[in-house]
Amino acid sequence: MSYIKKKNMFENIFNTIMNVKKMTKDNIKARKDIPFCHHINIKLVYDRSQVAKPKVSFALDNNAQLLVYQ
Repeated sequence: MSYIKKKNMFENIFNTIMNVKKMTKDNIKARKDIPFCHHINIKLVYDRSQVAKPKVSFALDNNAQLLVYQ
């Protein structure tokens, strides 16, 4: 695997775990691609005309994110 592919893979995983806005790969389209997901916290929540994306267990909360950046 080339250096650029490894770097892109690391950035995608890091941004998803750190829940970086507009950089994470965990979006509504990605969750719709998992039709038979048995994890309750990953399923989309439909409320009238809006779709909510609940926070997943693998994303760090704000306190843990601060520890990573220190």
